[in-house]
Amino acid sequence: MWFIDKPDEDGPSGVWGVDVSGGEPRFIADRVGVYSPEGNLIAYPEGGRTYIERVGGERWVAPSDGRAISFSPDEQLILWQAASSSANFDQRVVEVWVARADGSDPRRAAQLMGGGVSGWFPDNQRVLVSVREPERSDSSLAALNLADGSLTIIGRGARLRGGLLSPEGGWVAYQITFSGDPAQDGLWLARTDGTEARRLDVFGAYRWRSEGRLLVIPLEASSGSHRLLEIDAVTGQVRALTDPLVTPFRVAVGDWVPSPDGNHVVFVSADDHNLWVMDLP
Repeated sequence: MWFIDKPDEDGPSGVWGVDVSGGEPRFIADRVGVYSPEGNLIAYPEGGRTYIERVGGERWVAPSDGRAISFSPDEQLILWQAASSSANFDQRVVEVWVARADGSDPRRAAQLMGGGVSGWFPDNQRVLVSVREPERSDSSLAALNLADGSLTIIGRGARLRGGLLSPEGGWVAYQITFSGDPAQDGLWLARTDGTEARRLDVFGAYRWRSEGRLLVIPLEASSGSHRLLEIDAVTGQVRALTDPLVTPFRVAVGDWVPSPDGNHVVFVSADDHNLWVMDLP
């Protein structure tokens, strides 16, 4: 597990790693930035530009005019956004740009009203976006085809936020808040073809454990401990993974993440600000 730290006054600051079973952390790199999915490339800002560097090798300037980029799952493409404003999220115009990872062939893939890009689909050809359609007053969650700019609508709702793709791209979790309709407000799951949208009976912070299995730390303000739930996307069944009386914990400022194999969750503790790992059943 990697984390950013400066462990002591004499130690280097940068990316550190520690085995999930514990042990002494080891220094990984002093370069802090956005790593590609396989860790072969890293993007970082320097002098008003965004650089891409092959780890341990050459580097080049990304054609994003200093904007942050994201890598496609196969590390062959990069994507960035150019927004007309940072003040009004729902009314801004966002240009979505794509290029090869080496910076060649940059092109504008789409222009969106409101919202922006939330993540890549595993097929490397589509991205999840939030957008406001011209003829509608609410927001939409959609799959944007980068080849032709077409949109496949997945869900709609007033003040729709937080779209999160499942690992294999078959499901998306999102939330609707302060819509004015209590029946719409809450945490939702939908298939990415736009079918089987379901409002869940729980609300809180969420991460995907694996395809079709969503982890939720429910919002329970009066509780002295967090707890972890797992939701089956197909059935909507909720399973408690932790019991506060047996495994009390509190996550600091939403800083938690499941391991890629779904067997563990690591989090920063709100009590001692150390990194803790939970093994999941």
